[in-house]
Amino acid sequence: MNGKKSFVAASLAYVVLGLVLLFFPDLTTGFICTAVGLLLLAYGVTAVISFFAGGNGSYSFQFELVIGVFAAILGGLFLLKPHKLLSILPIIFGLYILVDGLTNLKRGMDMRSYGYAGWTTTLVMSVVSMVLGAVILWNPFSTHLLLVRIIGASFLYEGVADLWATHMLDKLIRGE
Repeated sequence: MNGKKSFVAASLAYVVLGLVLLFFPDLTTGFICTAVGLLLLAYGVTAVISFFAGGNGSYSFQFELVIGVFAAILGGLFLLKPHKLLSILPIIFGLYILVDGLTNLKRGMDMRSYGYAGWTTTLVMSVVSMVLGAVILWNPFSTHLLLVRIIGASFLYEGVADLWATHMLDKLIRGE
């Protein structure tokens, strides 16, 4: 898949993720916690069993044991205390949206260097993305579900903004 197609696919994934988070916040966060918890627990248990079943005591096997125990504990926490661990997700999503906004800012500057008169729209959209990311990071919302909906709306906006910028840049490169 070439760069443009993968970027469009990622943008569409943002739109879908945004819609799911926006309309099904509780179900989504519960699913994420359960899936991550099960994966970490399975990895951790497998690593610990592997260490005791065939480990040779080398440093790499000891490290695998430590990682396995840590993963199993973290997986258990995701399954038993999901709402406490969900406080980490907004930080990750906020940082991601902020960085993506910075990437779009660069894209807008590239459009300006190509002489595209509408580069300011991309610039404004990237600033909005960066503001949304910053708002998520500062977490001024009182409930978790509202925050998940805000994250969903941000991803929805991010996907639409990325699709628009890609379309406009493609149009500019084709000379339309």
